[in-house]
Amino acid sequence: MEKKDLLWFGASVAGPAHQEANMPCQDAWAVGRWLDDERQPVVCGVVCDGLGSRPLARQGALAGIRAAKAAARQWARAPDAPVSLLVRLLEVLWRLEVAPAPAVDCATTCLILLVLPGSEERRVVGCVLGDGLAVVETIDGIKTLGGRLPGLFSNETLALGTVHHMNDWQILDLKTPGQLRVLLLSDGIADDVPTEHVASFLSWGNEFETRSPKGRGRALRRALERWPVPGHTDDKTLVYMRLEGMGQQ
Repeated sequence: MEKKDLLWFGASVAGPAHQEANMPCQDAWAVGRWLDDERQPVVCGVVCDGLGSRPLARQGALAGIRAAKAAARQWARAPDAPVSLLVRLLEVLWRLEVAPAPAVDCATTCLILLVLPGSEERRVVGCVLGDGLAVVETIDGIKTLGGRLPGLFSNETLALGTVHHMNDWQILDLKTPGQLRVLLLSDGIADDVPTEHVASFLSWGNEFETRSPKGRGRALRRALERWPVPGHTDDKTLVYMRLEGMGQQ
């Protein structure tokens, strides 16, 4: 989809393991854009990955999307507040969304990235719990947030609905005046993208910009369904966003 200041697209596909078991994709994603009280655009991207071992994983991921978007809208009204309050609000809203189901049955990772307006610079705030990966390219280079923590096996991760602490959330908080490009990835893709290939992978996402707005999502879905890493059975989600530089809207 395209707005004057924002281009974005994304897709989720069920991995081979879930396809063989006739199960739906347990990833979920969303991109939202709204105007703040000063009529300036706020952009929010979210990716949630329900833990496959939990009976209500898909419900938990969908609840994570709703909770993250609601928390972002509320927190963005007071952007000088600590980022920890965004996280706390998201956690509470997610538990309300999944109630009365036990939170442990709905466990999901959560990745949220907010782009807030400013007079000369945008503020970029990212929060990740679990093994999702955010890639942010600014005029100062590429920064990554999230990914699988050292010492965890491929089927282990931190998540909403599991025991964790505030400092288990990984946080990114930066300001930039220039163009932004962002990738948000679930672990079904992030696990296959080593650090040294992040820049190339961002460029691969950029190639979809040349397609028509309606064709981008379809083309991306086909690419994810034909994922070239043999033996990778997990669900896969990719969200791409590009925001023009300040003064270019």
